[in-house]
Amino acid sequence: MIVVVIIGILAAIAIPNFISMQSRAKEASVKSNGHTVQLASEDFSVQNNGVYAGTVGGDFTPGGDSIVTLLPDTDGDGNGDLLENPFTKLPEEPTDGLAGTPGDTGYVPIVVGNVNVGYTITCCGKEVGVTILTLTSGQ
Repeated sequence: MIVVVIIGILAAIAIPNFISMQSRAKEASVKSNGHTVQLASEDFSVQNNGVYAGTVGGDFTPGGDSIVTLLPDTDGDGNGDLLENPFTKLPEEPTDGLAGTPGDTGYVPIVVGNVNVGYTITCCGKEVGVTILTLTSGQ
């Protein structure tokens, strides 16, 4: 009986800590996705004479690359792949616009005149609409 009580006390301490660690790990994965999108955005700009993309999949460099095709290739087909949302486990990141749903990584261009001179990348944590990271092109 005493052993069962001790195990119950240990479980009552460990389970909340485990759930908290899982949440922090998912948010760290979201931040990693944001950094990966930032690297792809900068790569796009270098290949496109300093002009940034207006969308993640619709604007192309002279060589035919978009931000999505510049992301890491996880399936071996030679093209970049959408990043996995750590909360839904679906390959759906990044998205155009500000991040608003859990695990979302959003890309918004900064436009001056008719030229995309920069970007803002936002990353949403476990709570809807709560931005945990904002990355900019430093313009």
